[in-house]
Amino acid sequence: MQKRGKPILITLASLMATSTLLYGCSNSQPAAGGGDKPGSSKEKVEITWLVRTDPNMIDWEKDMISGFQQANSNITIKLEQIPQAEIDQRLTTMISSGKVPDVWSANWANSGFATYNKMGALLDLTPYVKTDADKMATINKDIMNIYNINGKILGIPMLAIGSFMFYNKDLFDKAGVPYPPTSWDDKSWTYDKMLDTAKKLTHDVGNADKQVFGILNSMSPNLQSWGFGGDFFKADAYKTAVMGDPTASSNPANKEAIQFNVDLIQKYKVAPNQTTLDAVSAIGDPFLTGKVAMVVNGGWGFWSYQSAKFKWGVAPIPYHEGRKVPLFVDPWNISAKSKHPAESWEFIKYLVDPKGGGKTFMEKTSATPADTSLADLWYKQIADKVGLKVEDVKVLNEGAIKNGREADNHLIDKFAVISTTIGQTITGIWNGQKSVDDGLQEIDKNLRSLNMK
Repeated sequence: MQKRGKPILITLASLMATSTLLYGCSNSQPAAGGGDKPGSSKEKVEITWLVRTDPNMIDWEKDMISGFQQANSNITIKLEQIPQAEIDQRLTTMISSGKVPDVWSANWANSGFATYNKMGALLDLTPYVKTDADKMATINKDIMNIYNINGKILGIPMLAIGSFMFYNKDLFDKAGVPYPPTSWDDKSWTYDKMLDTAKKLTHDVGNADKQVFGILNSMSPNLQSWGFGGDFFKADAYKTAVMGDPTASSNPANKEAIQFNVDLIQKYKVAPNQTTLDAVSAIGDPFLTGKVAMVVNGGWGFWSYQSAKFKWGVAPIPYHEGRKVPLFVDPWNISAKSKHPAESWEFIKYLVDPKGGGKTFMEKTSATPADTSLADLWYKQIADKVGLKVEDVKVLNEGAIKNGREADNHLIDKFAVISTTIGQTITGIWNGQKSVDDGLQEIDKNLRSLNMK
């Protein structure tokens, strides 16, 4: 899953060499495939599995390859690892040349699913899903439908991560502040209540050794607006994948959301400004340093915060009329130009099998599974690792799914360019150089100039 842009930019450099690993012997020959109907040949074939470079995942990937090849002696899996920052460029080259990976995830690049779908790079999996409907039966139907575009199923969800507020229990206890609720239906947990809580937790601002900030919202500007019932784009943008005319300045909920978050930084000083955040980030993740009491973040916090040297909890994103929060749903995809789609489909089934690859992927990553049959195991796994009650984890996750919608960069074409364009202005808004009104009008103007159709 891809971590999203932040309202205050945190720069993380990660450059790892691309490597290609080949497991098993291959006597590759052209195989039947590419048609609209499923049907696997028993000829020797090789399929390429493209993944993001991640040392933590290599053992799982090796296990998947080894187990699948033992059960399918005619298929060799070639693993290709690419650092996430390079995936877009490499994939574009691959797609244009026709030398595509067979199996990959369109959301593991920076551009996202919509961009690759618009390029015609994704195979229609509908006939395969119909044939193996029983194998997909336990995947959450709403999650599955995210990648059902105009009646074509273009991806099989492997995970479905919600968004939450993570908080430092030790700092709450020290300040004598009650913990936030766990229920998304608790309307007392509002943004004003969050601000009041942040004020009580913030202290010694300006003293680098002692300062603690009450809150950090790590979501992108548009996703912050979702929390207030706003949106920088019209509803059609998420259905057609075409940005269309932006609504950053015309939707009053956007102004409310962005002004609120500016005030956290500039007026109330309960959130770090860019300079302070850069300094804190040089030490490590702002939340893990203990310098931030609450952080709004994607559900990857469930595992990335497990190394914390303090007790922490999880709460809903505050209530607001019309509130929506982002879901980050990553699918497995097959390239439209794959020479071996039937064999690639067999591999995807192996990867998402809730008794096999799907289960071990969850155990390895702690990522929230899209398969409902794994939900109880995930609740217990997270509860045991984090020290939460199983019931609380369940309530939190179910609420995030209920109030969630798929992330903007997954569903709108060329979103990497859109995000960069927004970022050129939003920094000036956060640091007080531009008013919210002027900044949002500038964002609208700059987005329209992209002329994305």
